[in-house]
Amino acid sequence: MHLLHSFLSEHPLLALAQAAFMIWMLVDAYRRRAEGYWFWVILFLPALGALAYFFAVKLPDFRGPNLGGLFQRRASLDELRYRAEHVPTLVSHLDLAERLIEQGSPAEAEPHLLAALKMEPEHPRPVYALALCHKEQGHPDLAVPLLEGLTARDPRWHNYAAWYLLVESRARAGDAAGALASCRELVRLAPSLQHNCLLAEHLLAAHQAEEADRLLAASLRDHDYAPGPIRRRNRRWASEARRLRKRAAAGGGG
Repeated sequence: MHLLHSFLSEHPLLALAQAAFMIWMLVDAYRRRAEGYWFWVILFLPALGALAYFFAVKLPDFRGPNLGGLFQRRASLDELRYRAEHVPTLVSHLDLAERLIEQGSPAEAEPHLLAALKMEPEHPRPVYALALCHKEQGHPDLAVPLLEGLTARDPRWHNYAAWYLLVESRARAGDAAGALASCRELVRLAPSLQHNCLLAEHLLAAHQAEEADRLLAASLRDHDYAPGPIRRRNRRWASEARRLRKRAAAGGGG
């Protein structure tokens, strides 16, 4: 570490680039509400911590095989259709399907996701996207088994995105008990303030206001004594927890 500091002090431009890269990773961690320990890794392991975060968390955002995708224009929908038709790879089908979902055409996206899953049946991206298609088309019951499999195989995939969709899908399918059970499992897996708020929301929906209030009170107490960067990152969820406590005090009503 001493050698690294000496090297950076002798090369101020590299030191400036390293500082900018570290700030980029800190901002990204804040925006995606990454696990709190990443802030300590980035801040207290100069250069190495930011690189570790980049390769462990940020890099999967770039869907291409290399970083060249950072500097490429976004393909048009027509171009994505052409690729899926003439170069029918998993990536071409998946890129088109995700764009169609983004633009509100889940029914059109579904055949491309099924084609992608024929190539790699357990690939998490098409599994998640197909579950999202089912939910968006008013069939959350079809989304549930896909998400159950995904959360079982990779519980922390994409910063717990599959868990959030599983909770929502179960609730929309009328399975309030299943949604609540999923919230409890998510909190057991990752007891963040955000996840505790989600659990409290479903406890209130189940008329369990006392348990929700106890959970939120303990969560806010932990938040009050957390390190500064974590408190700032969770400011939104602390506000949500206080709002939910008011609901709990009113007996769970909206």
